Amino acid sequence: MVGKILGSRYEILERIGQGGMSLVYRARDITLNRLVAVKILKHQWAEDDEVVHRFDQEARAAASLVNRHIVQVYDVGREDPDIHYMVMELVSGETLRNKLDRDAPLSVECALRIADQVAQGLEAAHAQKVVHRDIKPQNILIAADGTVKVTDFGIAYAATSGTLVNTGSLLGTVQYLSPEQARGKLVGPQSDLYSLGIVLFEMLTGQLPFEADSPIGVAIKHLQDEAPDVTTLRPDIPQPVAKIVQRALSKDPAERYQSAKAMQQDIQRALHGEEALMPEVATKKPESEPRTADKRRRKWLPWVIAALIVALLVGSGLYAFDRWIYTPAVTLPNVKGEPLSTARAKLGKLGLTVTVGGKAPSSQLPKNYILNEIPAAGTQVKAGQSVEVILSTGPQQVLVPDVKGEDVFQAVQNLKTEGLRAITKHLKSHAAKGQVIRQSPAPGTNLAQGQPVTIWVSDGPPTSNQIMPNLEGLSVSQAASLLIGMNISVGTPTASYSTEPVNTIIDQNPEPYSSLANVSQVNVTVSEGPSPQSANLPKNVTVATWQIPNNAPPKSLLKVVVTDSAGNEEVIYQQVDPGQQIQIPVTWYGTRGQLLVFLNGQAQAPQPLTANGNSTSPAVGTSTPPS
Repeated sequence: MVGKILGSRYEILERIGQGGMSLVYRARDITLNRLVAVKILKHQWAEDDEVVHRFDQEARAAASLVNRHIVQVYDVGREDPDIHYMVMELVSGETLRNKLDRDAPLSVECALRIADQVAQGLEAAHAQKVVHRDIKPQNILIAADGTVKVTDFGIAYAATSGTLVNTGSLLGTVQYLSPEQARGKLVGPQSDLYSLGIVLFEMLTGQLPFEADSPIGVAIKHLQDEAPDVTTLRPDIPQPVAKIVQRALSKDPAERYQSAKAMQQDIQRALHGEEALMPEVATKKPESEPRTADKRRRKWLPWVIAALIVALLVGSGLYAFDRWIYTPAVTLPNVKGEPLSTARAKLGKLGLTVTVGGKAPSSQLPKNYILNEIPAAGTQVKAGQSVEVILSTGPQQVLVPDVKGEDVFQAVQNLKTEGLRAITKHLKSHAAKGQVIRQSPAPGTNLAQGQPVTIWVSDGPPTSNQIMPNLEGLSVSQAASLLIGMNISVGTPTASYSTEPVNTIIDQNPEPYSSLANVSQVNVTVSEGPSPQSANLPKNVTVATWQIPNNAPPKSLLKVVVTDSAGNEEVIYQQVDPGQQIQIPVTWYGTRGQLLVFLNGQAQAPQPLTANGNSTSPAVGTSTPPS
């Protein structure tokens, strides 16, 4: 995708993130010459009409929102049959998730200022009848100048057109889910404010109010449990701030803030050290003093009401009242993990009825098995009472993503995003080391979440019979091209004055003709040309001669290092055989120089160079001085 131009306008530069259904790239708007973010629907979802519709709906909902605390959507389009993209404002900064992972808990003032700006963004969205539905730290961006922006209205919906909740499905991140979302009910602005309350709780304490071993366990806690008082986790939190969190996390939407504006106003009061406003309570104006007759009527009115109640009890109402008073309490049994039919029969014997309150996927329980019951097992209830159960829809089915060609780390992350497990196997291949070369099951296969996907990862090409090439005289780019097929990179070059041409390689580590086993990088020294002092000194060319000893191994490595008084260096490598005579012309500046000779890594005695243009050496490996 990098390098591709979408809509004849947006040049893709690099990938900067991903979500469950989309990839996010940094791109350049060629027309306006500005950087933007481009969100592209993953290929495995591009043929799903419902997903494409939701992606398009996201773009339409987000594009209608213009506010400095909402990431702006600029454009939406389609390229080729299967590339659906959305162009957005590129925010330079970090997510609140990253900040919390690094700095949590935050100072009270910092947490309130972030929540204040999120509330302003939500107020603008709610005014357009758009509910975010997935407020969480990952979807809150903090720009470099401190401005907070809400992004990714990925499962937003227009309040006038209904809900995106399908039967048995929950949309949103469970740790920040409102109780009504957990039940699969219609949501409104108060759902976003509940999620913002969870985010504020986490910013202040560094913890989440509801945690469990499974997502459904967390969802149940949203339904049943009261959030802890933040002051019990952090006593220095002022009471006005604690009250904001408490009100935002009310189970009943009617008891929460009724608008983002109201919550933002209380946050502002808390920032200024003021008490939060409590919900208004209707009051009546005091009446004038009642007349004497009214007083008398009020004296006997309670007795009349009491007599009527007694009469009702004596009649048919007495029978029902008596039945309720004397109905024995029963202990609610544990039906979690049982089929719905078994649960109905077991509870029916106790005079209890069963209602299905919601459904959710489970990797442990088959379809129509009980995930949870409300009230909890062990609760004392009256016969005739209804018990609410949450049913499993079985393991959620997902499409296996295409991870071929991806780096193994990225491939594993992509599979985790879809709820799949990665099993990694390694093999030798001419593909780059760490690259996924095949997978099973194939991309696009329907698979239950939690199931494994096997990926085969390249360990690079076999290296047992390969040797390091001699890079002497090559440029760095030429060396990189030569080595790329061997899965070897060139490290950062070092520079040295040398009689060799400028920008050519004069030395390398590992040395030429050595084994490539376990080698992933070669470091090189590059010529800067002769030193400045060389210009004022005579230039010499000396033919150095060596006799390779007869006891040397075949294909021995001869290394010659030439240095001179001007600070230049020349390095020469050559493969030699026993008994071979070697003649190498060497170039140097000045009146003095030196030859350092190594045979198979063993240093020989240093040999001086003289300015007469000739230097002859004896057999390498002896200590006889040069002739």
